[in-house]
Amino acid sequence: MTIPDSPVGTGISITIIALGAYLVGAIPFGYLIGRMKGLDIRKHGSGNIGATNVTRVVGKGWGRLCFFLDFLKGAIPVIVASMLAERESSQFVVEHLPAWLKMEPCLRGGEILACVAALAAVCGHIWPVYLNFKGGKGISTAAGAILALNPLALLSAGVVWVAVFFTSRYVSLASIAAAVSIAVFCVVYKFAGLSNANVPETILLFLLAALAVTKHASNIKRLREGTENKFERKKKIAPLSMAALQDSSAIHAAVLGDGAWGTALALTLHANGHKVKVWGAFQENIDAVNRDHENKKFLAGVPIPEGLEYTADLEYAVKDARLVVLATPSQYLRGILQQFKPYLNADTQIIVDIVKGIELSSLLPMSELCRQELGPTHYVALSGPSHAEEVARRIPTLVVTACEDRDIAEYVQRIFMNEFFRVYTSYDVVGVELGGALKNIYAIAAGIVDGAGMGDNSKAALMTRAIAEMSRLGKRLGGKKETFSGLSGVGDLIVTCTSRHSRNRYVGEELGKGRKLDEIIRSMNMVVAEGVKTCEAAYALSERWGVDTPLIHGIYAVLHDGRDPREVVRELMTRKAKNEEE
Repeated sequence: MTIPDSPVGTGISITIIALGAYLVGAIPFGYLIGRMKGLDIRKHGSGNIGATNVTRVVGKGWGRLCFFLDFLKGAIPVIVASMLAERESSQFVVEHLPAWLKMEPCLRGGEILACVAALAAVCGHIWPVYLNFKGGKGISTAAGAILALNPLALLSAGVVWVAVFFTSRYVSLASIAAAVSIAVFCVVYKFAGLSNANVPETILLFLLAALAVTKHASNIKRLREGTENKFERKKKIAPLSMAALQDSSAIHAAVLGDGAWGTALALTLHANGHKVKVWGAFQENIDAVNRDHENKKFLAGVPIPEGLEYTADLEYAVKDARLVVLATPSQYLRGILQQFKPYLNADTQIIVDIVKGIELSSLLPMSELCRQELGPTHYVALSGPSHAEEVARRIPTLVVTACEDRDIAEYVQRIFMNEFFRVYTSYDVVGVELGGALKNIYAIAAGIVDGAGMGDNSKAALMTRAIAEMSRLGKRLGGKKETFSGLSGVGDLIVTCTSRHSRNRYVGEELGKGRKLDEIIRSMNMVVAEGVKTCEAAYALSERWGVDTPLIHGIYAVLHDGRDPREVVRELMTRKAKNEEE
């Protein structure tokens, strides 16, 4: 075909160049590399398909390859477009095209063809048609495109990236700074006579800078909150010796958190003959427990035996501890970890996390939060159907410990297990954690059913569909589907949705009776219902990953949008009919 050298021809040429550049830019190399390694990169790390996440999840070599390929898919469309915009170069290109693609060089659009190709390639990476328009942030692809357009500005921005990264160790901050500086360098070099950048090129660089800032909005929020991931060299910890793991003698243990669940497990460890110290943040409660030998504020009616020590001195609590149990509310855990880190001995101490939640600001499960703040540790998650009020009174209870290291999982199993507290092991840390966190949301819904007087049929339906929804979201976030049929999934769901001890069910029940959420929370006197914040986090995660979670969305509407529970139930009941397996 022949495309005329006219405004219409210019438009056609620009369209063809833009489409071709977009399709090249949309090639998801990070996703393809993950598939080569047998995983979906979108389900690991940050969930991004860019080089940074590939490096974190798959390794440095694959990360470098991903960066190089993403870089090329930005540079190649710009180079081809530039050649087509020049008479001599384009004649050579046209001669080697198939007959149906041949066209006259379009000089009228030459000034902007390369810029259009650059923008289209970056948009392809960010919104790839091959992955339902959910891609990366486009930094590597933009770098390739800009190198082909204005190498001097890119090299200067590269210096900025290196300086910011090695100063802060934040890839996101370095990328934002470099993207903004490119546009600035372009203007400065233009006025200094060091560059002949044209107006479309300058506009493009400012557009790319704005796009980079926009795509990093969540990173900027985390940077401001201090929860952004730093890119640091992976530290290695010494493996625990088999002799230590097979030792059945009494140990020193520290429980960080003087709430009901922390106290119940401290009592369990003490009953097993271990030396236990419980740390609490509020000196007045610590003094009261040591004086009255009862934790009246969080676990009234249960005597605290002699030898089980409460302290507000964190360093003293964890000194010589083989086992450190994390037992604080999930939204406060990061701050506690930051206080604990100076006293951590990662080579010898085992971290047992009993916190059931997802951090709202970062959307991280507790294992990732611990890894971010403490680095690599011997980490174990403990969860299951276990109300503190019953564990503390030695009522038979079953839980599960999850650890990637089988020997450590079995060691912690032996440390906790006795005639009233039976412990199983698992190696699905993510699944066990998410089961314990997500069930709190559905317990609020169960309470709404009770408070509104809807009956047994309604609660049975809710719990059954909750199992399906929890498994669906949990699997998408990296857990194993079968884990949600176990103690930390179905087991914890049943007990939390039906028990009079459940704080989350209580919140829901009061909502069902017509009370307002703020009023309910104030009346609980610092006792935390994890499901309220976890619902916000799960709602955000389901939106991010495109998982159908009608129950979570409905509970979110009641908790955070102030919707009437009965109205939400009616909407859930009248949704489009579906197959039960969907």
